[in-house]
Amino acid sequence: MFRTIIGTSIAMVLLGTCLPASAAEGSIDGFPPAQNFNYTHLPGADQEIDGATGVAGGSAYLFLAGSAFTPRTSGQTVTYPGGGCSYSNGALTTSLELPNNAEIHGVRIYYFSPAPAAKVGLFLTTYPGNGSLTDLLTGTTTSSGGYTDEYFSASPALVVNNGSGSYVLTATMDPDTRFCGMRVFYTP
Repeated sequence: MFRTIIGTSIAMVLLGTCLPASAAEGSIDGFPPAQNFNYTHLPGADQEIDGATGVAGGSAYLFLAGSAFTPRTSGQTVTYPGGGCSYSNGALTTSLELPNNAEIHGVRIYYFSPAPAAKVGLFLTTYPGNGSLTDLLTGTTTSSGGYTDEYFSASPALVVNNGSGSYVLTATMDPDTRFCGMRVFYTP
């Protein structure tokens, strides 16, 4: 049996990747071609970690793709337009797992807005387990359209206390807007 597995593996290597023709079309090694998105980049403290406006030493990022967020309710629809982005007609949420006592300095949101009026909402919420919630950081994007990343500062920094509740990131979006992710800027 061992020889059969090795023989099959060698045959697969000699014949190629064995991907279906549709997976290989327009791609290299089965991966879709790069789309080369150009983002409008709005500055924030997370861009200057060692600068005058940034937090010096020990700062870190946690990037969560829009496609990693899940629908808040079972009745909403979610589509995947590609590139790690998602769209939903309801809120998309994910758990934020950071070390205890970490200091959250802000969140950068990545999105595609097809029109100047289309917006994405950001919520960083804590749930203490008693049915209540506290929004620690909220924001609404301001871009005039296209692919954009925008920073929302938490001032003063939010100190994570995992013993008192869980932390959740939520995104809401206008129709046809792509939510591509959130990057949390923090000090462990």
